[in-house]
Amino acid sequence: MKVVLELKKLRFLFLFPVVMSSAGHLLFAETFRTSKLYCAAIEQEPGFETQTILGTNESLAIKLPQKRNFIEGIEIKFDIPEDIAYWQDCVACSVYNKISPAPSEDVIDYSATRAFVSTLPCRLSWVLQIPLKETNLLKENQYTSLMKAVDFEDGVIFIRLQPVMKGVPEETLNSKIKATIKPILSDKGELFIQLYTGGNKKLENCTVYVDDNLVTLPKNNTILLEKGVHDISVTSAAYRNEIRTVRIDQAKTTDIKIEMKSIEPAIFVTAPEGTSIFLDDKPFKNLGKENIISEGEHKIRFTIGDYEITRTLSVIKGKTYKINCSVDLQIVEE
Repeated sequence: MKVVLELKKLRFLFLFPVVMSSAGHLLFAETFRTSKLYCAAIEQEPGFETQTILGTNESLAIKLPQKRNFIEGIEIKFDIPEDIAYWQDCVACSVYNKISPAPSEDVIDYSATRAFVSTLPCRLSWVLQIPLKETNLLKENQYTSLMKAVDFEDGVIFIRLQPVMKGVPEETLNSKIKATIKPILSDKGELFIQLYTGGNKKLENCTVYVDDNLVTLPKNNTILLEKGVHDISVTSAAYRNEIRTVRIDQAKTTDIKIEMKSIEPAIFVTAPEGTSIFLDDKPFKNLGKENIISEGEHKIRFTIGDYEITRTLSVIKGKTYKINCSVDLQIVEE
């Protein structure tokens, strides 16, 4: 059944004169008392949300995560009871910063800086978005109020509800309002790139490209990327070119380790047990490992009993040659 909300035609006296429109922005310090405080913690995770039930003279302290580089802002959706929506502008919602003392469910008296205030609209739901960055993609519309960005340096957003109109029935002021809180995450993720060399050798200068675009790695080797699949390539005059493909998830950090291999050519030799191996007529014992070799022509010889096979290699810089001697047995039925 469709609910029709009728507005009171009578005018009522507000309890304080600073209530503004749904986009009202204020910034001044004040002291106040709340009848009860609830605490909630936000996590920087896709799909995260938490809920609480507030009275019309109660408050909510939202603790932000220590790491919130992916959070564009916080969204609070208020489910407004029909009685409160009927009495238009009877309850106000304020947002505070710089709370003192630190919010606790055992404390009801506070001093803080008011950054925003608005009366609850004549609707059954209202969304308030609180940006945490000056540059963001949040937008206001007929269903959503957007306040100006505030630096919540103490990591706490304080939400206070309070009655602001005389003549409202007691049962209306005893109504409960459900608040659903969730982070608004950017569509980006982080990529942590670790470049290293074998044998604890000092890493020479490398150039990194992401999707063919040159990037400069910061000191923490972490770059911000749009979510999705990206091609990573690393080039250097001292190492072989390395290419990787990575998937970046929203609000996640993806780690990638890339070993920068010497540009010197190498061979990797495997052979059956009991095989005698000679490289340039010298015994070769280092099987199953990468071995640096000089450029130019090389001869490798395998001996198994009375059977011998010899091959010639033309070795060039920046290449690895895998050499495998295998013995095969074939049975043919005629």
